[in-house]
Formats: sequence, structure tokens, C-alpha cells
Amino acid sequence: MKSLHDRALMTKAQHGDLDAFTEMVKRYQGNVRACLAVRLTDSHEAEDLAQEAFIIAYRKRKEFDVEKAFGPWVRTIALNLLRNYWRKHKATSIGGAAELDILMNKHIELNYSADNESERLKALKRCLTKLDESMRMLLRLRYYEQKSIQEMKKAMNVNHSTATMRLHRLREVLHKCIKHQTDSLEV
Repeated sequence: MKSLHDRALMTKAQHGDLDAFTEMVKRYQGNVRACLAVRLTDSHEAEDLAQEAFIIAYRKRKEFDVEKAFGPWVRTIALNLLRNYWRKHKATSIGGAAELDILMNKHIELNYSADNESERLKALKRCLTKLDESMRMLLRLRYYEQKSIQEMKKAMNVNHSTATMRLHRLREVLHKCIKHQTDSLEV
């Protein structure tokens, strides 16, 4: 029944009824915000992107096919905004994912050799011992076995976004741990 009512509201919105579109925003704003909030660490950014998604949806309301579901359409707009946000706000600071990749590869090459280990590499070694089994499996698949995301998702029996999110979280955990380890040495 909700989709029939959504269809009627969007038809009205397409003909300029602002109240009808406002009702659609009320219905779907929580879903869109949640979709963004789980992918961002800053809740304010999630709010801003959700609001922008509805602004774009309003501007493009006449292009919307009322025979289709509104929720997935507005979430797609929000996820496209999120991709653009990530492109614009790529981390370039030291300690980012690229540097972690280099450290991981260096760590593997040295195979825990005590010779020539930098403090950061020693910190990485300590941090690796703190990982839980699921993170160790992810680490093994990606860095030791050099599996692609496609291969990893099959091995872990998860979808693409789950595999990439887990890999992202692994990198964040290791980055924070290394930073904590090396910061405590400098004090």
C-alpha cells in the first residue's frame, strides 16, 4: 500500500506540490541518513549529504519514474554524492591506506626480521598480534595471499561493499594502533 501512496505523492510532487515531496522526505530521510552514517565517521557530513540528496531528488523529480520505488532512487543519489565526497576528501596525510600498504608489504618482505626494523614497523608487528581472528583472516587474504577484493568476498562469503568496508576498518584499526604505539614512544 505504501508504494501506491508513494506513487501518488510523487506524481503530485512532479506537478509542483511541495507538501507531497515534503512527505516523501519525511518517509525516507531516516533511511537515507542511516545509509550514509554507516559509511562516514562524521555524522554532520552524513546529515549534509542526506540533505543534498533530497535537494537533488527534488530538482530531478520530473525525471523520476513513479512506477519505481522512491527509496532506492534517493539512496542511489545519496551514494553517488558519497562517492564524490570521498574523491574530494581523500586522505593524503601520512599514515593513510597507501602508506599502510607499503608498511604491510615491507613487513611481509622482512618476515619479522629484527634487522633494519623501523619503530613504525615494530609498532605494526605489535599491532598485528592484537587483531582478532576475522581481521587476521582478512589480512592474510589481502596481504599475504594477495587476493583481489573479488576473491576475498568469495572466500569470506560476503558482498563487495562488506569486503571493502572490512578492509577499510582493518586499515583504520592498524593505523590507529601504530599511531598510538609510536606516539607513546615519542612521549
